[in-house]
Amino acid sequence: MLKLEPTIKKGLQATGRRMTRTRQAVLALLQRTRQPLSATEIFDQLHQEKVAIDLVTVYRTVHVLKELGLLVQLDLHQEGLSRYELKEGRKHHHHIRCQICGQIVDLLLCPLKKVTKLIEQQTQFIVDDHTLEFTGLCPECQ
Repeated sequence: MLKLEPTIKKGLQATGRRMTRTRQAVLALLQRTRQPLSATEIFDQLHQEKVAIDLVTVYRTVHVLKELGLLVQLDLHQEGLSRYELKEGRKHHHHIRCQICGQIVDLLLCPLKKVTKLIEQQTQFIVDDHTLEFTGLCPECQ
C-alpha cells in the first residue's frame, strides 16, 4: 500500500475527492518506478500486476490526479505522447531520453534559472513554467 504524504491526503480532501483503489494503484506505481510513464505503460504494468483496470479508467485517473496537482504531465517532443510522474516531494527538474531504447533519466538541476530572470526582465512577463528536453544515447545503447 502507498504511504501517502500528508499534502496528498489534504489535497484530495480539500477537493472532496476520495482515494479510490485506482488512484491508489496509479500513485503507487509511479512512486515505485520513479520514471515518467505513459497512460498505456501504466495500464500495461497494472494489468501485469493483476489490477482490474481498463485503459479509459487510467486516462481518467491521470487526468484527475493531474488536475489535483499530484501528477506532472510531460510531453516529450519526439515521442508524441504524454507521460506522467509524481509531483509530490520532487523539485523542478528536466529529463534526458535515450533515442534508441527510450530510457528517461531525471536531471536534478535546472540550468535555466538565470536565463528565466533575464527573460522576465526583458519582457516583463512572469515566467511560471518552462521545459527543457535533452536526448542522446544511454550507456547501454552507445
